Amino acid sequence: MAEPHSTVLAGALYGAGVSSVTMFFGAQVDALVAGLVAAILASIWMETIDNKRKAASAVILSALLAGYGSPVAAQWIAFSVSGISITDQLRIVIALMIGASCPRLVPLVLQAFGKRVQGGQS
Repeated sequence: MAEPHSTVLAGALYGAGVSSVTMFFGAQVDALVAGLVAAILASIWMETIDNKRKAASAVILSALLAGYGSPVAAQWIAFSVSGISITDQLRIVIALMIGASCPRLVPLVLQAFGKRVQGGQS
């Protein structure tokens, strides 16, 4: 088995390659890159990411959610909270938060959804 850091790095390179294509489909490039970097850094320390496929999927999904979700979340926050105007800094901070949290949150959500589906079939 390869060293965990090299496995995550290879997965991150796959993720960067796939995520770079999405800028043509309307993703915010700076938010995409911020989410990508945050996802790479968050994935390095995760013990559950032990192969290239897991690393690539964690980085790709996190970067996509950051690229597409941060502008929407920034507008919602600016609309909901008085006194905050929508700025690029808010969008980038949200992209970093999405990128850093998604590698941990998405498996938990999928696990909970799987248990709910399994429980409904019994």
